[in-house]
Amino acid sequence: MGALIEIGGIILSQAEGRAEIAAQNISNITTPGYKRRVSFEKVIASTDSNTPQNTALSLTTDFSPGKPMETGDPYNLAISGKGFFVVRSADSLVYTRQGQFRRDADGRVVTADGLALQTDDGADLIVKTDAFKVASDGVVTENGAPVARLALMDIADPSLTRAVAGGFSAPDEAVAKAQGASIRQGALESSNVSTADEMVAVMQAVRRAETGQRIIGAYDDLMGRALSTFGQN
Repeated sequence: MGALIEIGGIILSQAEGRAEIAAQNISNITTPGYKRRVSFEKVIASTDSNTPQNTALSLTTDFSPGKPMETGDPYNLAISGKGFFVVRSADSLVYTRQGQFRRDADGRVVTADGLALQTDDGADLIVKTDAFKVASDGVVTENGAPVARLALMDIADPSLTRAVAGGFSAPDEAVAKAQGASIRQGALESSNVSTADEMVAVMQAVRRAETGQRIIGAYDDLMGRALSTFGQN
């Protein structure tokens, strides 16, 4: 009978997790380049010999592209096709589709969090003025003269990515130059979150929570009956 309340608790916990993921997606629906998080149940081994299998809520990322939005801002860049911009944090490289950049006091092109946009030779992109151009192949020019080419990388197996501040990390061996991708200056890729999909996920989480509560309620009812029966003997 203890397994019954354990199952109910697992269902409630998973429902809460699904609702939290949907809430995170909805809160980022206007975040450029944001990639929807998707939850799924994964079968895992149980330490309880009486329960040979169990399920845990796992998380993956939907890397399908969002729609491009024209902004006219030269520091806004959108990728058409597969690929990621490369930005540098203090100690590692981060891969992102969030193309909303700015120029810092040193002329570096950086994200809102200060991560420096990288060129294909592994350097920070530096521009002198706002009048720079980015061609579809990633070549950056100022006053008609080439400055650098942006790094545009692809991750062959998205399951190897890990969400980090500013984007995603991935093992070096999983990263290669993106093929067939192009860059649009003055545009941003929108989030790929669908309000309808997330509302469905929330409703499913609510129904699962109700199921878990009914199971726990049934357990409480059975325990009450058992105690009442034993008390009469």
